[in-house]
Amino acid sequence: MGAPSVLFILDEMRKKSMEEGEATTGEGLEWGVLIGIGLGLTVEVVVLRSVRIAAC
Repeated sequence: MGAPSVLFILDEMRKKSMEEGEATTGEGLEWGVLIGIGLGLTVEVVVLRSVRIAAC
């Protein structure tokens, strides 16, 4: 799957949060970190912030 796997995982987390009735995508957490390690010395880091997924 490669690079699309990140988007797949984020979408699955969003769906799970919606099914469980969570107000945000972070499972109760506000911040997260996404780290991707590629070939050679390639490293990508993204800081993520949880967002509301439904009007409460």
